[in-house]
Amino acid sequence: MKGHLECQPCLLRQALDVARLVSDDEAAHARVLRRVLRVLARTDYRLPPPMIAYYVYRALAKATRCGDPYLQAKERSNGMALECAAWAREVIGRSRSPLDTALKLAAAANVVDFGVGVRFDLKESLRHVLEKGLRLDDSAAFKEALARARTLLYIGDNAGEIVFDKLLIEAIAAQYPALARVFAVRGGPVINDITARDAERVNMGEVAEVVSTGYAAPGVILRRSSKKFLRVFAGADVVLAKGQGNYESLSTTGGEKVFYLLRAKCAVIARELDVEIGHFVFTRGARAARGG
Repeated sequence: MKGHLECQPCLLRQALDVARLVSDDEAAHARVLRRVLRVLARTDYRLPPPMIAYYVYRALAKATRCGDPYLQAKERSNGMALECAAWAREVIGRSRSPLDTALKLAAAANVVDFGVGVRFDLKESLRHVLEKGLRLDDSAAFKEALARARTLLYIGDNAGEIVFDKLLIEAIAAQYPALARVFAVRGGPVINDITARDAERVNMGEVAEVVSTGYAAPGVILRRSSKKFLRVFAGADVVLAKGQGNYESLSTTGGEKVFYLLRAKCAVIARELDVEIGHFVFTRGARAARGG
């Protein structure tokens, strides 16, 4: 997906959020914003938003001398989600369709995002999606693809929701026990996206091999990813890509084997998917590329 002009003020707002997170000095905030404005001015806005975000957050790290400003927030998100895990596992276990329920819970957990600048209520989101379901739902096609597959690549998104990613992988493993499973994390800290540290925090290695994309962008930029990740991506029969950043970076390049599980958090993504802001969707790559 190419970027849109609306992405520029969003990234500038994220820069101000980071500046205020690491310092109370308004003069420092202004210096940070001027530096980010220079980055945005020389960057092609039509690039995938996660690619532009990589340049912005690299500039932020240099300007603030803080490489992981959301570290403590990520730890809190993981802790909050882990507190819900026993309840969620029980809900999945007593469901008539554990995999469908786990999909809904994993989608609902995509509200845990510090990049979009809105407050979230994880527990309310979980209850809402269990009751209302998904606005777009390609789960039948997903199950058909898994039944034929040998390897699933699950590309994670944010801290906190990784707990529900693990529950979904558990449900997939229970229904398709012969399926090899790989879980991908970012190549370094960016916003509140998951890294190897978060995967270790939730013991993701119990249910899947953990690999890094090799690149610290809030999405998957294939031409910048590591050779190992590219081999994994090419060898996967099915890919589940979680969240807006993965949709933004893969929707036009990932192909039909990629399924996107996310909440539409902004007008740009809502238009792309022909849904309303706030809707939860599970859509296959072919339909995603068509815009719904």
